[in-house]
Amino acid sequence: MDAQANPRANRIAPSPFVAAALIGALAGAARAEPPPTCRAEVDRIAQTLLAERRPQLCPACAVRLAATLESMYGQRRLPPSLYLSADAANWDDPQTRPVMFFGKSRAGIADGDRLAADIDSGYGPRGALRLIYTPANEPIAIATADKKTFVPLTYCAASPR
Repeated sequence: MDAQANPRANRIAPSPFVAAALIGALAGAARAEPPPTCRAEVDRIAQTLLAERRPQLCPACAVRLAATLESMYGQRRLPPSLYLSADAANWDDPQTRPVMFFGKSRAGIADGDRLAADIDSGYGPRGALRLIYTPANEPIAIATADKKTFVPLTYCAASPR
């Protein structure tokens, strides 16, 4: 069979090295996509909660949650300006907030082998939603105390300033 009769005979087969380099470049391009901002992650959570008809994030709660996620992913700690230790608070009534804790939410609430922090405005009654995280301050999910609502978190980054 000659080259005229078989057009594939003139094709040059790519070397395995070229093919591997091309696959590696394409895979690297897919990995180069930056993570969502924490504000975008909070918006995704809010949409999920709304779609599932679960407790909602108030506007102030959403802002505080985005700041909390930025702090936890960036500095591996809860922002001290927003949270206080549940042990130090000695405050269990969800409907009242002692005046000295205005602007603060409870954190470090035991949740099995994990911890939880209230997601609320820092004023008024405690919120129904909690941020579930590890003792190493790695965020896991947004949930209610009974776990009927459980929205896993995606890694996010701080918004550009």
